[in-house]
Amino acid sequence: MNRTAPSEAPARAAGHGTAASRPRRTRRWALAGASGLLVGLVLADRVAAGVAEGRMADRIAARQSALVAAPNVSIDGFPFLWHAAAGTYPQVEVEGRAETRDGLPVTAAFDLRDVSKKPGGYSAAAARAEFKVPLDALGAKRGPDVRLTGHDGRLEITRSVMGVPLVVTAALTLTGDTVTLEPTAASLAGRPLDPANPRIVAALKAAERKIPELPLGLSPSAISVDGSDVTVHSEAKDLALPARA
Repeated sequence: MNRTAPSEAPARAAGHGTAASRPRRTRRWALAGASGLLVGLVLADRVAAGVAEGRMADRIAARQSALVAAPNVSIDGFPFLWHAAAGTYPQVEVEGRAETRDGLPVTAAFDLRDVSKKPGGYSAAAARAEFKVPLDALGAKRGPDVRLTGHDGRLEITRSVMGVPLVVTAALTLTGDTVTLEPTAASLAGRPLDPANPRIVAALKAAERKIPELPLGLSPSAISVDGSDVTVHSEAKDLALPARA
């Protein structure tokens, strides 16, 4: 009787299991290597995008003297290197802080869509921009006793008249490149006044303000007010982005 047969069968089975595990290890190493390569490519692509964003921010800062610091630039679209080679970017966002000639702080935000390289620069198929000015800064320009606040999309102007609070509510309207104010309500020491009072109308007429020239040849298209800012809006199609200012 052969007593060695039972021990030989497990040995053969063990040898077969070891041989079968080798392809699995190979596949795991291959998957790990491919994953590492993919991660490396993604990181390299993001690094390249970051470098391009930094260079673009530096160029914008050099050309826009009103900026108080280099802007933040975000170039969307993956893979970035593919878009860079083709000279097209689905979306470019720029945000920066500037100051007008008379010292008003402005936060500007641009959303450029379908940016493509053209002779002499780039062009954006569509562009939207917002320019925000703090109400506190605007009020300070009107005098120390003037306070501006936004409420329900309208501007509330509060000032002291011989120690008594005068409050005028006005709707902002954009006429060309000039911001006009139309009185809709008024009160003195809490008592209602006729907003059509000639003195109120004349005071708001004197407060009209022309919007300074916007970058990239943009034109103002709307104006709005919230609790803390007045915002000038602008939209454009087929906007030229020259390579040089």
